Amino acid sequence: MKKEKMLLICLPILCAIAAIVGYLKVINKDTNIDAIKFKEEYEALNGTVVYEDLKYSNLNISENNPMKYSNYDELLDIIENKSGVIYLGFPGCPWCRSALPILLEAAKENEINTIYYLNILNERDAYVVEDGELVYQVDENGNEKKGTKGYYKLLEALDEHLTEYVVSYKDKEYETGEKRIYAPTVIFVRDGKVLGLHVSTVESQKSGFDKMTKEQKEELFGIYEDYILEMKNSTCSSDSAC
Repeated sequence: MKKEKMLLICLPILCAIAAIVGYLKVINKDTNIDAIKFKEEYEALNGTVVYEDLKYSNLNISENNPMKYSNYDELLDIIENKSGVIYLGFPGCPWCRSALPILLEAAKENEINTIYYLNILNERDAYVVEDGELVYQVDENGNEKKGTKGYYKLLEALDEHLTEYVVSYKDKEYETGEKRIYAPTVIFVRDGKVLGLHVSTVESQKSGFDKMTKEQKEELFGIYEDYILEMKNSTCSSDSAC
């Protein structure tokens, strides 16, 4: 009888514990959905041949990476009102694949828990030169490759930090009359102020398919870390007013 009573008492407790554990696993899984999606998205191209002997680099991204899939409304809110690190790129960009491991390392070392990510591959406009004139590229469906409304809003918000978009063709340059967000672009914001952004990797890396040297990695890490430290440092050092 005592054993039966103990069983009746313990069984509900064990069931409750199992339910709690199961719930926590679900919460943890939901929390990491973006991180896992990002990992799978980028690692899917590991070793893929791009052209002849050119292959995409192999990435090994942690399931606990800080990447959060974002949208233009959220990014613009950060840029205008909040603080954060924003990464703009896409998996098939060789320069992005070079920069990404360094960015993730800098984030981990400096306790950045969230990096806001937007895949900009199909967000931007694209031009070609035809009969000496600059015209929009056309996709397989015959649609002109114009930028999205969100992309143009982001261009406006980052205008002072971006470079002119110039198309080179047969040793001649054609001005588009607008700025350009190149991939990868990493943006560092504190309290609604863009502290700066970094495009590509380092100047000495001549191709995104080139394996970065130790010195190049350290240089890029230093660039990211300097911005992160500036972003996290809210101490006022002015002698007069802040």
